[in-house]
Amino acid sequence: MSEKVKARIQGDDYTIVGDTDPEYIHRLAELVDRKIRELQLGMPSASKLKLAVLAALNFADELEQSKSDSPVMGASSPEAEEKTRKLITLIEEGLIGDL
Repeated sequence: MSEKVKARIQGDDYTIVGDTDPEYIHRLAELVDRKIRELQLGMPSASKLKLAVLAALNFADELEQSKSDSPVMGASSPEAEEKTRKLITLIEEGLIGDL
């Protein structure tokens, strides 16, 4: 059953709908908020959209790095891939739903 979870990122409220544990969604939102704030320190005049895209690129880089660090080059577990797909869906729904 899908649940609605409210999360605040960069001072904006987002309603995220998903089948994932609400606490997990809150942890992800906190992680995204922290990353965006970190980027904002180095680029105080950047738009929220630019910061969000740069944060997404950072997370994508971390994902690719973790794939290359795994014992089988480029391999990842089905669980990690499923969580990644869910995260991407949540991000897309959150960004599209609140624009």
